[in-house]
Amino acid sequence: MPPLPPAADVLSPLHDAVLPAAGGAAVVVCLFLVIGRWALAVTVAFVWANYTFAAASWQDTGRLVPWTVTPDAPAWHWLPRVGLLLLVVGLMSRWVGLVAARYLPERLWWGSNLLVWAPRVAAAVLVSRWLANDKVADLLGWPVVVLAAVMVVQWAILDGLARSEAGGEAALYQSAALLAAGVLMLYAHWAKFSELGLALGCAFFVVAIGTAFGKLNASGSVPAGVGLLPGIIFAGRPSLPDNNVPAESFWLVALAPLALTPFLIPRLARQHGWFARIVRLVLVLTPLVIALVLAARHEKLPWEGEPEW
Repeated sequence: MPPLPPAADVLSPLHDAVLPAAGGAAVVVCLFLVIGRWALAVTVAFVWANYTFAAASWQDTGRLVPWTVTPDAPAWHWLPRVGLLLLVVGLMSRWVGLVAARYLPERLWWGSNLLVWAPRVAAAVLVSRWLANDKVADLLGWPVVVLAAVMVVQWAILDGLARSEAGGEAALYQSAALLAAGVLMLYAHWAKFSELGLALGCAFFVVAIGTAFGKLNASGSVPAGVGLLPGIIFAGRPSLPDNNVPAESFWLVALAPLALTPFLIPRLARQHGWFARIVRLVLVLTPLVIALVLAARHEKLPWEGEPEW
């Protein structure tokens, strides 16, 4: 048996080559397993769109939304934390539910659902408190619990659809709503939020294409859209410049996914034929189109000048 090499000759390659390579691969594997491929895709998309690359740090490099939140910051500064928290809670609760469903007795089937949705409801309430500060609440005229309820219902609708064979539809509907939000913010004369909505809408559109062609589960990306869509629309409104866009346009865009509420009924939820898909598409697109038509009737785009009516 040949003699063992000196310890220094073993530790040096381990430190310089083996551990970095194995560690890097392990991090990526863990991110895909714990964070989820589509949650990771949306997260990277947002970071890339928001980062200025002006410095190798997070300080003052938020191009559209600041990375940090000061005590007196407007509600929309919380958007990055809202999206990240909902993504993490959504994915972790899903894994907990899967483990519980495997080990709980069949008569306790509701236990796994409770373990999935209890933390999601709690997270929705928490982020609603971040988004609906006093100024936003006065503008909307509704309490935090209503905003949280809107998020939870949208989450339940889209999560069920995303985990079916028509999983790409959920990301597609969120893409359409976020793109409509981006266009609506153009009519409201706020380019920063318009770009944010368009960037996120395009990110979800890519997720929709990937999940549709691969017939994959798209539920990992759903929580980000659930929080960011009403966040962009409602939390940003107090900061918008003067415009003539009617309030109905903002409501229609923010609540568009709720048009799919009938598909919470189990019998309808199992329908994934072409007719059901067309019905769902029409239900989501109708309020979005109405919202943009109303905006166009009352306000001009920034490069079109003042409206004549």
